[in-house]
Amino acid sequence: MPLYSHSRLGTYENCPFQYKLRYVDRVKPILGNTIESFMGSMVHDALEWLYKLAQDSNIVSKEALTNKYDELWSEKWKDDIRVVKKELTADNFKETGKTCLEMYYDRYHPFDQALTIGLEERMIIELPEDKKMQGYIDRLDKIADGHVSVHDYKTSSRVPPQAKADQDRQLGLYALAVHQKYPEIKKIDLVWHYVRFDEEVRSSRTEKQLDIMVENTVNLIKDVETATELKKFPTKTSILCNWCEFKAQCPEYSHQYASQSNAPVLDTTTMTASQAAETVDKLVELKEKKKTLSSDMDAMIETLESKLITYSKESGHNSVFGKDYKASFKESETLKAPGQKDLRRYALEATLEEMGLIESFQQKSISWSRLKSKLKSDDLTSEQKEKILENMDVDKSTRFTLKKL
Repeated sequence: MPLYSHSRLGTYENCPFQYKLRYVDRVKPILGNTIESFMGSMVHDALEWLYKLAQDSNIVSKEALTNKYDELWSEKWKDDIRVVKKELTADNFKETGKTCLEMYYDRYHPFDQALTIGLEERMIIELPEDKKMQGYIDRLDKIADGHVSVHDYKTSSRVPPQAKADQDRQLGLYALAVHQKYPEIKKIDLVWHYVRFDEEVRSSRTEKQLDIMVENTVNLIKDVETATELKKFPTKTSILCNWCEFKAQCPEYSHQYASQSNAPVLDTTTMTASQAAETVDKLVELKEKKKTLSSDMDAMIETLESKLITYSKESGHNSVFGKDYKASFKESETLKAPGQKDLRRYALEATLEEMGLIESFQQKSISWSRLKSKLKSDDLTSEQKEKILENMDVDKSTRFTLKKL
């Protein structure tokens, strides 16, 4: 029976095909880890080192912490680590991680807010129907007898809303794990440290919330097991694909890496993978040209129509005949209400109210279409119509049509 984790289930939710490659086929990814993931790991490792020393009353300096971070970065760096965001470099991320640690140090020094009783503690979670999960808690603190806090460090580039934290599966699993391992614990605080922003997001779980989370998690595991049995793992494209280690091995994107000697090539009878990629580029080029030509043509058509309308007004002709088509012109007038900041707007509303008409226009919110209908009807006297029209504009336009002879 597989031992599931929050990240493993999250992989399936994000993309079943990625789950297949990673956990079913156990394929080695061609692409390297991403810089975001690497930076997060280095920040976690540095904080674990900090609290291990603090457990033995060895409170190191901020400089010692950042030096340890630099040491970890150099020691574990691999040249295939990818920087997805082209405007940034690996050094940018390294400095971001260092800043995160400095802010964290300043906020929590001398790290005596509670008694740390666990670091990177492995937890096994028993679920109904013989399902099991595991997780690693970054830090477990004792606040008081029967009261602990679970801490998880995040280097994400955004802080989630409280509602999301209160429904998060990972935090719920941590709470359940602590309850199962330490049944004497009555109160569990769940704390996310968003170290980029020097912010805490705190949450907790009721027994009812944990029951719902357990039911949903078991159902998700069943979905994964059914997909495994049926060997049905469809691809699921999203913005997350840019950070996927298996992108070069995915049928949605493998053609982009066809020039790499170690990349898999999908053979088809229609074209090669590299030809497919070239076709996409050519299609985009043609669409851009079409867009430009279309814009130019629209401008030319608008100019010619304007010239014909001007000719119609000057000559008094309502029609102009070409070889096979007739151009027709019809002038129309549209009543237009003055803008909200126009003084005539207030005069118009006052006039309507004085005539006892404004109440009929949806509780003092004037329906201009209904007002125009009133002006065309016999419901108003000529004097009333004239007084209303004094505070309205007349928008004149010419309608242009082409009809085959």
